[in-house]
This record gives sequence, structure tokens and C-alpha cells, in this order.
Amino acid sequence: MQYDRPYNDEINIGDLFTKFGEYRRHLIKKWWVILIVAIALAIGLRFYAVWKKEKYVAHADFAVKGTEGSSTSSLASLASSFGIGITTGTEFTNELFLGILQSRTLVKEALMQRRTLTLKKGEPPREDYLANFYVEMYPRWAKKKKVKNFRLEHGSLDSITRYEDSCLTVIYDEIVENDISTEFSDDLGMNQMEVSSLSYDFSYYLADYLAFAGSEYYINNQVTNEQKTVNLMQGKADSLRALLDQKEELLARIQDGSAFQVKFSGYLSQNRLIREIGLITTEYSTTYAQLQLALFDLQNKTPLVDMIDRPKFATIKEKEQTTMMMIIGFILGTILSSIVLSFRKYIRDSVEEARQKQLVIENYHKEQAEQSLIDKDSNKI
Repeated sequence: MQYDRPYNDEINIGDLFTKFGEYRRHLIKKWWVILIVAIALAIGLRFYAVWKKEKYVAHADFAVKGTEGSSTSSLASLASSFGIGITTGTEFTNELFLGILQSRTLVKEALMQRRTLTLKKGEPPREDYLANFYVEMYPRWAKKKKVKNFRLEHGSLDSITRYEDSCLTVIYDEIVENDISTEFSDDLGMNQMEVSSLSYDFSYYLADYLAFAGSEYYINNQVTNEQKTVNLMQGKADSLRALLDQKEELLARIQDGSAFQVKFSGYLSQNRLIREIGLITTEYSTTYAQLQLALFDLQNKTPLVDMIDRPKFATIKEKEQTTMMMIIGFILGTILSSIVLSFRKYIRDSVEEARQKQLVIENYHKEQAEQSLIDKDSNKI
């Protein structure tokens, strides 16, 4: 069933253009409001740019890759005969390296480094832990996190107290969330790290330690088993070499004492020593070959971490530009004020349109009622 409506709810293209023209004329009419809001926001952002403290960003770029092995099939076959496996190359993940740079242990160790720096102009440089400098650098944050009175007294993870470890954890969470950023650049093909703070020296020292300690830890972590094998082979080779030298010296003394020996029974000790020296020499040769193969395997599996940009030469000062902030503020003020004015007009027009529709409906019902009365009177006549 269809009901006749006293108004039309359909919207056509012409109505849209008409509405757009109305809104445009309304905004032009309210140009002074838009201008005041834009200027106010531009001035506000300018004061924000002046008020905001400058930051120093230490930057480091890393190229991480494994050594590319050449044709080593024959050498690998030889190594297998000694019980040592050799690969021709190793793949490494950039995610692991970037994770190490932000690891809890590495950042805490960096905060426990003693460095000489100054936080405020005019103050003489002093030596202290980086964690203490960080608390002094952000007093409002430290008061909010209840670490304002914290002072680190121990410089080793093995000697710190539970309270110091808890405070270092609070500082670590803040640094990782807001001050340290790591990413892999697909365009450059390198891992990138940035450390920012209010102090040039603090940014440089923290980034410098993370860069070098992170690279060293990553390399050692990748070749732990290979390094243990090299140390085992090296210790065994050194022991055999010392034993061989001892036997050769003993043989020389016996030969000197038996220079005028007549009976062959006197050469019994010499023959035994010569036989032992031969066996030790053979075992030492085998161990030395295993050591060289283990060293080759260690070198082949050791990743290369090349630091392209070092924090010492890539620490820059960042400061918000007042002119750019004013331009951004003016544009944002124009857009926001236009949206608010348009929405305000839309609400007013909607309320007015609803009121007009209600009046039309009431008039329609009234006319229908009057028409029905007229029809009844006509039927009576």
C-alpha cells in the first residue's frame, strides 16, 4: 500500500549543486570567522614551535650480511673426514639484528656506561652514568614515573640492586617507546637506527654504545658453536705442541748422555721417545688440520656488520621551523573552521527543514479533515 506524501523526499543532482552553492556562499559570508580561527591557530603553532625544546638525533646505518662462500666442495669433503661440517654461506635476518639493538639487556648496559657530558649551557662537564643523566634531562617525566630521586650507583648488571633494576626498566620502556627507532630501509638496503634526546652528547654516547655493542653481540651470537669448536681445537693443539716440545727436549738430553754408548740396550729409551714423538707429531698434525678447518668454518659463518654512518658523524639537531608551523596552522585553521561552519549550517538547515515538513504535514491533515466534513455535508444534502 502506498501513501500520498505532502512533500518530496527525493534528492536529485540539481539539489546537490544548489546545496553546494548555498554552503559556498555561507562560507564566503563567514570569511572573517575563518580568518580569525586560521590566524589564531597559526599563532598558536608558532608559539608551540618556539616553546618546544630542540632535539638531537644520532643516526647509524648498518649493512648486515653473511660472507659469500666460493667453491669449497673439495675442502668441505676433506673437513667431513675430520668430522667438521663446512657451509659455503649463511643467511642472516635483519629483524634479529634490529631486535638486538632494542633489547633490554643491551639498552640497560648502555645506560650503565659512565660518560662525561653537560646537560645545560654554562654548566661544567661532569662524569656520571647515562641513566642518571636521562632522569635529570626529563624531570617532569621522572616525577610522573616516580623515579625523580633515582640515582644509579652500580655499573654492572650483576651488581645492581632490585630497586635500580626496576628504575632502569622504567627508563628502558620510555627510551624504546619514544627515543630509539630502528627499521630496515628497502630503498637503501640497510638497517637504520636513530636515538633522540635533548642533549647532543647523550644521543651520541647512547647510540655509539648501542651500535658497537649490538654489532659485536650479533656477530658472537651467530657463531657461538663455531667459536667453541675453535677454542677446543686450539686448546688441544697447544697441549700437543707443548707435549711434543717436552719430548723432543728429553730426547735431546738422552742422546747427549748416550753419545759414547756401546750396548744397544742403552738406546731403548731413545727408541721409545722417538716412537712417542712420532705418534704425538701425527696427532698434532691431525689436530692442527682440524683447527684450520674450524677457523675456516668460523670465518665463513661470521656475518659482516659494516657501519656506514656512525653516530659521531651523523648526529644532527632537529628544531621545528616557525614559518612552516605557521603555514600548517593557517591551513588547518581554514579547513577546520570551514568544516565546523558547514556542519553548523547543516544542523540548522536540517532542523528548519524538519520544522517545515511538520508544518506541511499538519496543514495537510487539517485540509483532509476539512475536506471530509464538506463531503459529509454534501451527502446529507
